[in-house]
Amino acid sequence: MAKGERPPPDLENGDGGLSRPIYPDILARVFNEFHKQDIEAYLIGPRARDLANGEDITSSHSFDLTVDTSLSLIESVFQDLFGVAPQAAKDDRPRLITFRIPKDQAGDTDDQKGSSGKNWTFNMGPFRNYLPPLRSLRGQNLAGIILDLATREVTIQAFGYDHEGCVIDPFGGCRDLVEGYIRPVFPTETVFRESAGWLLKVARYVARYGFSEAPEVRIASERDASNILDVPREIWRREMDKILCGAHPAMGLQFLADTRVMSFLLPEVTNLIDFSAGTEGQHKDVWAHTKQVVTNAESEPVVRWAALCHDIGKVWTRQFFGPDKVHFFRHEDMSALLFEGIAARFQMPSESARQVHYIIKNHSRINLYREDWTDSAVRRLVREVGDHLDHLIAFSRADLTSKRAERVEMVRALLADLQLRILQVKEADSRVSPLPKDIGNRIMERLNLAPGPEVGRLRSLLLTAIGDGDLPEGADEEIYLDYLDGLAGKEA
Repeated sequence: MAKGERPPPDLENGDGGLSRPIYPDILARVFNEFHKQDIEAYLIGPRARDLANGEDITSSHSFDLTVDTSLSLIESVFQDLFGVAPQAAKDDRPRLITFRIPKDQAGDTDDQKGSSGKNWTFNMGPFRNYLPPLRSLRGQNLAGIILDLATREVTIQAFGYDHEGCVIDPFGGCRDLVEGYIRPVFPTETVFRESAGWLLKVARYVARYGFSEAPEVRIASERDASNILDVPREIWRREMDKILCGAHPAMGLQFLADTRVMSFLLPEVTNLIDFSAGTEGQHKDVWAHTKQVVTNAESEPVVRWAALCHDIGKVWTRQFFGPDKVHFFRHEDMSALLFEGIAARFQMPSESARQVHYIIKNHSRINLYREDWTDSAVRRLVREVGDHLDHLIAFSRADLTSKRAERVEMVRALLADLQLRILQVKEADSRVSPLPKDIGNRIMERLNLAPGPEVGRLRSLLLTAIGDGDLPEGADEEIYLDYLDGLAGKEA
């Protein structure tokens, strides 16, 4: 047993010495109905974790349960209790059904007033009865709720509460939750050798929950890091998307860096980690900046991949000019070039790769905006960046990591002003002109004028006349030309 490794789990049920929780009335009704029919049901998921943390769930309105029965019987119970049918099951989760119970259909319950929202939501599924494909679990004869919990991958997801409020925690999940550790349900000593994809799964759970990996998990991950090369690239991409879009992506990325997994997946990003060493005062810590930008960015794969890779070209483009001047000329282009290799390595879909590449290559473009730009300049920006505009603005907002409060406020104000200008320009361009499209050329022909300000002045006179009700909108051009002839006659 490795240093720091916990002993094999005690698979006996028990409450671990925790006090019994108080359930909301609606949850108690559901539990009692299953119990009357001798059907085991357990509260799992977020509400179970709330209880393990000592939180009160009596005002909660969403519950996840696993039940030792069929989907059809679960539906029957909810139909009898509340007269509701399940929502349509998701294609990727056919064994999970959701019931939404309107509060006015649930009867008077004491917790109805304090619970927020218009509905109670129950996510329900039968016990999972498949054994995870790991040799280390095959000889343990797992069954029932213990087998169900063993399929839930990490210990902080692998415990539940029964109808009486007793906790079933065969893998020590409550303790890991309190200590803030991510630990696989499976034996750490062998999990990364039996299934190397777990190197990424641990990072995903670290990024999801914001917990650190358990000490023995860190040791085993670093030891077995090279096994990640045996994992299909499709899994690389899928898991990296989840890591990047987690609530705590910086922690997931740091786990990959600390355990050497990043060196095999993304050596271009690994080069950023020690890149700023010895340059105090010359330029910022690029690795810390990168993690912050990823965290700041919208939780959307395209933007977060761009955030991760936007500065990787700085390693190859850094130039020092004296003791306190450093430049990274064309680092955007170099970063985009390096990303091409990353996109191929991760077998990224071509459209996603195109979008990420464009953001990286042009990520400084939005920052060129200033308040004195003309409407024409704003239109040119909108036209040239096309469908990348929203992503570029989102990235620029995320890239703002300066510690200088005045600079942060200035850039935020500029971004807000740019978005307002874009809306105004688009709104103006979407308006249908009340004048014929070719009226300018016809004015020049009728009055024998050369192109210039006078044509614009006469066009403005026509628009004023339309606004004053002296001329109709969308009329034949001869009406407008005759009007200008009349004005010319009066001036003569």
